[in-house]
Amino acid sequence: MRIVDPQSATLTNIEVLAYLTANPPRRPPNPPPNSRNWVPSPDLRDHNTVVKEIHNYVTRLSPHLLNYPKYTNLTPAQIQAQAQSTTTTAIPPSQINAPTPLDHALRELVTRLQPYGLTKGEVLMIVNLGVGLHAPATEGEDGEEAGEGGEEEEYDDENAEQQVNGGEDMNGMMEVDGAEEGQGGEGEIPEEDYGALALLDTVIEEREERLSNDDVNNVLAIIRETLGSGMKGSEGEGMDEEG
Repeated sequence: MRIVDPQSATLTNIEVLAYLTANPPRRPPNPPPNSRNWVPSPDLRDHNTVVKEIHNYVTRLSPHLLNYPKYTNLTPAQIQAQAQSTTTTAIPPSQINAPTPLDHALRELVTRLQPYGLTKGEVLMIVNLGVGLHAPATEGEDGEEAGEGGEEEEYDDENAEQQVNGGEDMNGMMEVDGAEEGQGGEGEIPEEDYGALALLDTVIEEREERLSNDDVNNVLAIIRETLGSGMKGSEGEGMDEEG
């Protein structure tokens, strides 16, 4: 028996979900007739409860994990058959041990983040929280802007003449501001990434001293190119199903 270092055996939430999905708990056998206080053997009731709570946690509190690249090679029919069986369903070893798209994505993510000196715990939290993968909530804002479109058009018409008259005065100021922005604009973080930046500041210790704004932009791009690749696939599958 070999004791594994707990630090080297740490798994991300998506890896735990992948294992539990590929190895669903067996359905307990039916109790014999006229039995009271019967305990199944083996007693997997507590185990089944834990598995159920983990799935509920992912669905309710971490739904972004479900948009990661595919994390199991089993088909939905195989997973359902395992869950409804009282015995372990035989799955071909080649299918169980075959790398999944998630395995490739995590390997690529870790490899590409190595130059930035992130610790294992920091990368683990980035994966668990899905930093940078949450789309900015702009739909509601667009709807409000569309609803107020008529009033904005009237306002624009009334102020069009004032803007033209004041345009010449503003040109000089804009040129100066543009020059200043050109000097200090390198490495700026887009406004839509402010939320991801705030989350990175809580995950990465002394982030401002260790990572520049350019580094942050690169880290977010790596996260989206690896873990975010599953979102495009899920959207495509949803469109195919509707079609």
